[in-house]
Amino acid sequence: MRSFRPEDKLSRAQEILSTEIDQETILMSIDAGAYYGLKGPAQSIWEKLEIPMTFSDLVDLLVKEYRITPEVCAADLKGFLAEMEREGLLRVE
Repeated sequence: MRSFRPEDKLSRAQEILSTEIDQETILMSIDAGAYYGLKGPAQSIWEKLEIPMTFSDLVDLLVKEYRITPEVCAADLKGFLAEMEREGLLRVE
């Protein structure tokens, strides 16, 4: 699994289209010809990444929102963000 550092800057990929339908965020990658549906924590993460932020800042926001430990949050978040990056939905600097 990809390793994320606390200072890594995360942002949505610019070429991804998104909209909300029936309490679900739908993403579309024209380049990949793929659609993605996000609900729950995944949807919350996408919404938060509207404004680029560090991995550490994102963990802090999610810890407050879901009342989980930073260690559990970071571990779960790494897997999801790695998948988003593989699918071309996320940029990491």
